[in-house]
Amino acid sequence: MSQNTFRASTKDRALKRMDRSQLTNVRRHPRQQKLKRTKSVKRAVAVTLLLPLGLVTAFTLFEMLWRAVIRLEFWRTEEVVFFVVGGVAWAVTYATGWRPVRSYVFGHEVSHLLVARAFGGKILDWDFSATGGYVETNKSNTWITLAPYLLPFYSLIVLLLFGLVGTIWNLHAMQHLSVGAATLNFKPVWFFYAMLGLTWCFHATFTWKTVFIEQSDLETNGEFFSMLLIFLVNVLLLVGLFIAASPSPGLGLAEVGRCWLAMAGSVWDFLLGRFW
Repeated sequence: MSQNTFRASTKDRALKRMDRSQLTNVRRHPRQQKLKRTKSVKRAVAVTLLLPLGLVTAFTLFEMLWRAVIRLEFWRTEEVVFFVVGGVAWAVTYATGWRPVRSYVFGHEVSHLLVARAFGGKILDWDFSATGGYVETNKSNTWITLAPYLLPFYSLIVLLLFGLVGTIWNLHAMQHLSVGAATLNFKPVWFFYAMLGLTWCFHATFTWKTVFIEQSDLETNGEFFSMLLIFLVNVLLLVGLFIAASPSPGLGLAEVGRCWLAMAGSVWDFLLGRFW
C-alpha cells in the first residue's frame, strides 16, 4: 500500500513548492520555523496530557476487564459472545491470507474526506486503489489527517445500519427459520454484534499495520503526538464498547468513572513520589 494515503491541501503544497524555490536555507524559512514550533507544542501536549490520559484510561480498561473475568456473566452476554465470534471470523480469514487492502484504502480515504467536509473543507479530488489513495482538500488539521486511525469507518457503518434497521424491525425478537426438518432460532441483532466485532478487528489490524509504515499522516503532526492521540481515542472507544456490553450496574458507566478517577489518583501519587 502506498505510504502517502493523504494529500496535503492545495495551499500547503503550493507553499511547500515556494519554500523549495527560495535561495535561502529551507530550514530557516519562516514557514519551516512555524511548523517546527507547532510540532514542539504538540509534543509537549503529548507528554503532559495525552500520555497520562492514555495510561490512566488503558489501566482503567484493564481493571474493568479483570472485574469482568471474575463476574462471568459479562462474558455470557449476547453482545460479547457475538462480538468475539466476529473477531474470530476476521482472525481466521486474515490468517488464511485474505487482505482486503482496497476496502481498507477506500475507508481510509473516505474518512479523510468526511472529516474534511465536517470542518468545512472542499474536496478538490480524491482516488483510491489497492496500492494507495489520496484526498485533495483546501483544509487540513489534526483531526482530518488522523481521521482513519481514530474512526473505525466500517464499524460506524454497521452501527448506522443497526440504528436504521432497528427503527422498523425489532432486532432483539427471536426469529424462527425452518431449514428442512430443523428449525433455526436466532436474533437478527446477533448478526450486527458479529459484524461489529469483525469490522472493529479489521480497523485495529490495519491501523496497527499502517502506523508502523512511514505515514505522512503521522509526520504532519509529529509521530509521537499522533501515536498517543491514536492510542487514547481507540482505548476510549474500547471503553465505550465495554460499557455498552456490560449487563451489570457494577460494570457500568458510573463504576468505570469511579475506577478512572481512582486510577488517575494513583498515577498522580506515583508521579509525585517519583519526581518530587
